[in-house]
Amino acid sequence: MPAEDRIAARLLEALAGLDLTSADGRAGIHTLLSEIERACPGVLLQQAARMELRAIGWPRSSSEAPRAER
Repeated sequence: MPAEDRIAARLLEALAGLDLTSADGRAGIHTLLSEIERACPGVLLQQAARMELRAIGWPRSSSEAPRAER
């Protein structure tokens, strides 16, 4: 199993145990997101922007993007 898959599996396992309705769960997710942002600055904002674009109907990939009319 590639290292990325092992990391993703461990992350999903950790997230499954978080209760976001509790203060401890919210603190845990905050800590996790802070560590992700520290390791890869801007990645969370980039992902949030992608989600917002999909919410308004923007295509997922550049190959599906509408072409400018000539």
